[in-house]
Amino acid sequence: MAWTHSLRELALAVGAAAPESEAVFHSVSTDTRTLAPGDVFFALRGERFDGNRFVAEAFAKGACAAVTNEADPTGTCIVVKDPLHALQSFAACHRQRYSIPVFAVTGSCGKTMAKDLTAAVLASKHRVVKTHSNLNNEIGCPLSLLCVGDDTQIMVVEMGANHAGEIARLCVIARPTESAITMIAPAHLEGFGSIERVAEAKAEIVAGLPEDGIFYVNVDDARCVKIAESHRGRCMFFGSAGDVTLRSCRFSEAGEMLLDIDPVGELRLPLVCRAHTTNVLLAVAVGITHDVTRFEEPLREAIADSTRFRLLQVGPLEIIDDTYNANPASMAAALRTLAERPGAGARMAVLGEMLELGDAAVELHQEVGRLAGGLGVAYLFACGPHAADMAAAARAAHVAHAEVFDEHEAIAEAVASVARAGDKVLMKGSRGMRMERVIEALQRRYS
Repeated sequence: MAWTHSLRELALAVGAAAPESEAVFHSVSTDTRTLAPGDVFFALRGERFDGNRFVAEAFAKGACAAVTNEADPTGTCIVVKDPLHALQSFAACHRQRYSIPVFAVTGSCGKTMAKDLTAAVLASKHRVVKTHSNLNNEIGCPLSLLCVGDDTQIMVVEMGANHAGEIARLCVIARPTESAITMIAPAHLEGFGSIERVAEAKAEIVAGLPEDGIFYVNVDDARCVKIAESHRGRCMFFGSAGDVTLRSCRFSEAGEMLLDIDPVGELRLPLVCRAHTTNVLLAVAVGITHDVTRFEEPLREAIADSTRFRLLQVGPLEIIDDTYNANPASMAAALRTLAERPGAGARMAVLGEMLELGDAAVELHQEVGRLAGGLGVAYLFACGPHAADMAAAARAAHVAHAEVFDEHEAIAEAVASVARAGDKVLMKGSRGMRMERVIEALQRRYS
C-alpha cells in the first residue's frame, strides 16, 4: 500500500472543520493495539467499546490525528457526529482516486473462499488488494478499500449482510465495477425473514454496478439467474453451462479433486468438498475476463492457505474441520463431503447450532438430521438450543446413535469412546458455537 492524504483532505471528505495542521498521513487505524506512528485514529463506537476512551492512548503511540465525537487536548482532532460514517466517507473518497476494476462478491455460502481464490488467480498477473480474512461488513469494507494504493491494479472485496440495505451501502463506498453472488440459501433469517428477502438483499450487489459493469452468474442457482435479468450490462455465466463450464468432477486416488473446465482444461486441486467447485469456476471466470492464463498453481496455493475444510488426523480419526461457520446450505454440503470421503470407517457428525435462523430454526435443524440419516451417518453428536430437533430427526432417519450434549469436552469424550481406526468425523457449527473446541479436546486426549 502506498498513498498519501492530508488532514485537510480528510476533513473535507468527512464534512468536518479543517484542522490547522498541514500534516499528511499514509494509513489509518481503529485499534490502538496495532496503531503505527503517523496513523489517523478513528474512534469507533460499538456495543462493547467506545473508541473515544482510547484517543489519548492513540496520541501517546504517535497518531497524527484522531477522528472523534469530541476534541481531546492531547492532539489534533477532527470532530464528527459519527466516526464510523466518517471512515466510510473517507474510504469512498479514497476509492474515487483510482480508476481500477473492483470486483465485489457476496453470497449465502462460499464468499470468503470465492474472494480468496479469485484474488489468487488475479494476482498471478496483476497487483491485487483483497479483503483481509472475512472483514466484509460496514467497518471491514472501508478498511479494505484503504489498503488500495498507487500501485494497485485490481481490488477484490467481499460483502456480507445481515439486513436489507447493507450491501447497497457498501456498494456506494466501494463502487464495484464487477460483482458476483456465489449462491442464495437460508441464512441470517432472523434479519431477513425469508429466503426471498435474502435474494433481494444479495441483488443489491448487482444494482450497485454501473451500466457497463460485469455480473458473474451462477447458472445453477435459479435465484441468481433471475437477478441477472435485471442487469443491463454484461453477464458472464459459470456452472454446469455458460462461459465457464464444469464438464466433470471426480477424485483422484490421492484424494485430490480433478475438475475438467471449459475453456481451461483439467485442474488438479486439493479440495474435498464438491460445493467449492462453484468458487473455482467463479475465480476462473473473473481470471479470464482479466487475461489470466495460469490457474492451477495459484488456486492450489490459495486452497492450501484456506481455513475451510481442513483435513486433520487426530488419533485414529480423520477429521473434516469445517468449524468456521454454518448455515443449512453449507451444512448439507459438509455432510455430503463426509459421506463421499474414501475409506470404510464409520461416519460421525459433530454438529453445533446453526444460528440466526429465526422461526425456521426447528424445521431447518430437523432437515439436517434427516439428511444425516439419508447419507449414512452412523453417529450424530449435537449441541445448541436446537440440537434436540436435529438429533430426533436423525434417529427417525435411522442414524444409529444421535445424542445431545451441553459441553465440548463431553462431545470429545463420546467421540473417543466409539472411535475406531479409519473413522471419519465432520466438525461443523455456527461461529458462535466454537466447535473447534471439540477438536482441541480430542487433540489433548490423543496427544
